[in-house]
Amino acid sequence: MPKYYIQSGNVSFVVCANDPQGAALWTMHRTIDDKICEYEDELSLRSHLAQDAADYEEPIDGVPENVPFEPMLEGLAEFDETISISELGFGRDDSGCLETDEVFTHWRQLMAAVDRLFDKPDVQ
Repeated sequence: MPKYYIQSGNVSFVVCANDPQGAALWTMHRTIDDKICEYEDELSLRSHLAQDAADYEEPIDGVPENVPFEPMLEGLAEFDETISISELGFGRDDSGCLETDEVFTHWRQLMAAVDRLFDKPDVQ
């Protein structure tokens, strides 16, 4: 599997993927997922602090079921308008450039497909 150097805005990743588009998609997923994990950790900490401060009898909502909007946008904001892809190193675009909004559209479609897989009722 080829190794790709992905660079855009504040994002720099080295990724193994089948093709440049897959490398860009994986980079976007990792970047947004990092922001979502930070968000979920903060929610969890707030939940624990609230439970320690007062004896809550009602459960506090933890991790949102869907992709939270704010951290998703924070992750997307890490990218420039284009994503440079190279098999030779950073600062090059020998494998091309992709529009960030195009990669983001594919990422959202992938996340929607994964959600549908988990939302399907058990068929027997």
